[in-house]
Amino acid sequence: MFLLYGDKEILADNFEAMKKWVDYITNDTLDKYLWTSSDDVKKLWGKHYGDWLALDAPSGSYKGSTDDDFIASAFYAYSTSLVIKTGRVLGKDISKYEELYRNIVKTFETHFHEFETQTDCVLALYFDLSDDKQSVADKLNQMIKDNGNKLQTGFVGTPYLLHALSENGHADTAYSLLLGEDYPSWLYEVNHGATTIWEHWDGINDEGKMWSSDMNSYNHYAYGSVIDWIYTVAAGIRADEDYVGFEKAVIAPVPDKRIGSIDVSYDTPHGRISSKWSYDGDAVRYEITTPVPSKIVIEGKDYDVNAGKYEF
Repeated sequence: MFLLYGDKEILADNFEAMKKWVDYITNDTLDKYLWTSSDDVKKLWGKHYGDWLALDAPSGSYKGSTDDDFIASAFYAYSTSLVIKTGRVLGKDISKYEELYRNIVKTFETHFHEFETQTDCVLALYFDLSDDKQSVADKLNQMIKDNGNKLQTGFVGTPYLLHALSENGHADTAYSLLLGEDYPSWLYEVNHGATTIWEHWDGINDEGKMWSSDMNSYNHYAYGSVIDWIYTVAAGIRADEDYVGFEKAVIAPVPDKRIGSIDVSYDTPHGRISSKWSYDGDAVRYEITTPVPSKIVIEGKDYDVNAGKYEF
């Protein structure tokens, strides 16, 4: 909210609660600088939901195969990083949390050095918790290919999956996931009549039957979060952390010939940003309109521009 609208009030209102959350984790763990728990509270409804509804879940389980301690520790690091960013914006002394964050990352990299699931790789990449990100990204990419170009991530991994791929040299695989039509995929749902994104990839199966009648939302945020990737990566419209509220913007579209064209717009507090690209053979035409000074990135080349309309 702060990045999109530039209003510090939401940060000021929540800063103390954010610190208390991180402090709670710090005092709750079995292993210092991680968030680890005993086996008895890892059971369903005990403490963590894990990678909920991931497709690598053991038979009969709603929880994916990614270790609860791994997920909890990764989000411990992420939460601490948000406290630091927020404190800097508000002019607070966050030296305690800066030191804590350094220790969390160092301990995480030492403790969790084997990535066995797609979600393992996604969280390590997106939260910057590996000192060899390219190897982890390549492993994630291979995992997906070995799985028939299909994901296995659940609620925890899926929102960041396409970002983790495209930020580390595998945008083509991200697009393959986006455009897949076999189960599990977004377009599988569309082809089965979906107008919103489901809680389960197979909320309605090939036989036209419900996955289950007791837990089967047909309008769910978790996998619907893919729209974020379409706006910020495919269309490339991004907020700049140094110029919040879109005082300046970054527009860095990532095209793919399989789609052919895209036309996306976003209404900022300063006016509408639009990003459109289309293929003509192997050539790409970009049409970008920005109401604010922006950095436009076209195929790796930066253009610092004023407000206006631009074609490449």
